[in-house]
Amino acid sequence: MLLTFLIGLLAATLRVATPLIFATIGEGLTERAGILNLGIEGIMFFGAFSG
Repeated sequence: MLLTFLIGLLAATLRVATPLIFATIGEGLTERAGILNLGIEGIMFFGAFSG
C-alpha cells in the first residue's frame, strides 16, 4: 500500500515538474549563450494560460 502511494506520488511530481524543468534548462542555456532573459516567468505563465 505504501509503495503504491510512493510510486504514484513520484509519478505525479515528475508530471507536474516537467514544464518547470524544461524552462530551467532553457533559461540555463540562454544564460550560457550570453543572453539575459528576465521574462521567463511571464513566458511560462502565458504559455500555461493559453495552452
